[in-house]
Amino acid sequence: MKKTFGFLFIAMATLLFPLQVFAVDFSINQSEIHAYLKENGSVQVRETHTYEFDGKFNGIIRSLIPQDGTSITNFEATENGSPLKMEQEGETYKIYRTGKNEMITIELSYLIENGIEVYSDMAQFYWPFFDTSNESDYENLTIYVHPPQETDDAIAIGYDEAEGTEHMEDNGTVIFQMGMVDNGEKGDIHVAYDQELFPTAPVHNNVPIREKLLLEKQAMIDKQVAFENRKEGLSRIAPYLFTAFTLYLLVLLFSAWRKRQHIALEAQRKNSFYSFVPKQVMSMPATVYFYRNNSIPYAEMLTVGLMDLVRKGNIQKKKEDNYHLFNPMTDYHHEDHLIHFLFDKVGKNGVFTFEKLDEYVNKGKNQQSLQNQIRHWLTLVKEEIHSHGLTEKKLKLRWLTGIVGFLCISIMIIFIIHELYMWFFLFAILMGALFMFSITYRPMTVKGYTIKNQWKQLKEKFETTTSHTWDTWPDDDKERALIFCTGLNDNKLIKKNKSLIYAMNDSLASPTNMFLLLAISSSATTSFHSATEISAQSSTVTPGTGTGVGGGGGGSGAF
Repeated sequence: MKKTFGFLFIAMATLLFPLQVFAVDFSINQSEIHAYLKENGSVQVRETHTYEFDGKFNGIIRSLIPQDGTSITNFEATENGSPLKMEQEGETYKIYRTGKNEMITIELSYLIENGIEVYSDMAQFYWPFFDTSNESDYENLTIYVHPPQETDDAIAIGYDEAEGTEHMEDNGTVIFQMGMVDNGEKGDIHVAYDQELFPTAPVHNNVPIREKLLLEKQAMIDKQVAFENRKEGLSRIAPYLFTAFTLYLLVLLFSAWRKRQHIALEAQRKNSFYSFVPKQVMSMPATVYFYRNNSIPYAEMLTVGLMDLVRKGNIQKKKEDNYHLFNPMTDYHHEDHLIHFLFDKVGKNGVFTFEKLDEYVNKGKNQQSLQNQIRHWLTLVKEEIHSHGLTEKKLKLRWLTGIVGFLCISIMIIFIIHELYMWFFLFAILMGALFMFSITYRPMTVKGYTIKNQWKQLKEKFETTTSHTWDTWPDDDKERALIFCTGLNDNKLIKKNKSLIYAMNDSLASPTNMFLLLAISSSATTSFHSATEISAQSSTVTPGTGTGVGGGGGGSGAF
């Protein structure tokens, strides 16, 4: 349980925040701390840290934060008995030892004055050798507490990372074998001996503490036993819970598949004959947006919208990249909004050019406005799609699935607290699948399936379309097919479209509008892409700040 919350914090931090880049690449492979308790109440500490460096380095860092009423003195650093240069900056000590690609072992020694608290029956050493401000991992940390004389009367308690790691030698030395300690963790140690071992130490408080410490020690033992019992019980029921939730998900997926099969058969039964290009049910922006599952870059959608307005005769292109508003009367609200944006906000006097769009977006105040205008336009496109009833909401089923997903979160929290990591990850996968279903499940109606399937068939057959077949299509079908291919941004389809247009038989159809739309499909996408890229960069991210702790502690590092 001691590593549980640290594990959860690290997992979340890894997902939400980028990794910190350190100037020195190192690891602390081995750390031993020996605390020698003195009869006068002071504590002589000797630390040995083995660092492995990858690249150049200048030395190591050790921060030591004394507790209230104590002080740290006589700090020294040596390597193989030779003293090392060091500097103290407040509570941080910088030990200089330059090198490159080396493994070094540094010995530190210092005195904690008044580090022992003496009571009427026992004297205690309660100390944090590291705390949450520590920025380095200790890969193998062991702390030894040595009494002034041999004894068999000692009480030892570890907290957080040190919890459950303590054991006592025959001579009274207490060893806290912590092993791996992640950065940002704390692990206080608490050791008490008979007060007669400290005859010259000042009395901190003339009250007994033995009974209190024994009760605390027993409470921690009872807590650990209860924890292990709960863990064992949870490990027994976890497979049944996982099976039940998995079966629910499988039933959901099977039901969704069966419904899709039923819709497909019904659509096939009701589907009437249509020409090679599906008949128009919605505007081309709505058709492309629906076909691409409401996920398409802004630049491509804007190009589709502009091309469809040209196709319908609302806009005319008279000069190179000069678009004139010819007919403001439209069929959909999103077309009104797009015309208003292009010709009133960006353009002037009913004329829009991409040069004016560049001028507009390069003004800082307009960058966020462009993003807002596009989002509102897409909202209106979605409203057209929704008006046709192409999907079902299935709110009750989605809400129920979301509630089951939240139940998974509760179970995951219980598992992570009880260190059942395998079940935690398995339920995390289940939770993700349930939430994905809850958010995205909107089964198509027969009408929606028919529309998507017809355009899918056009996409699949278009590459093999011959010029002879193409020449038999009405102009409007050719234009809508070109707009559809542009919206898919499929290079093969666009290339096929170009070859068909260039091979058009002039005697059968007028190619003027087709060449115009083909030119727009290329130039407009490039210009809209540039504008939307610039506007997207207007958003900035502000990094957060951290906090430190006081009241004793410290950590290790390198420079």
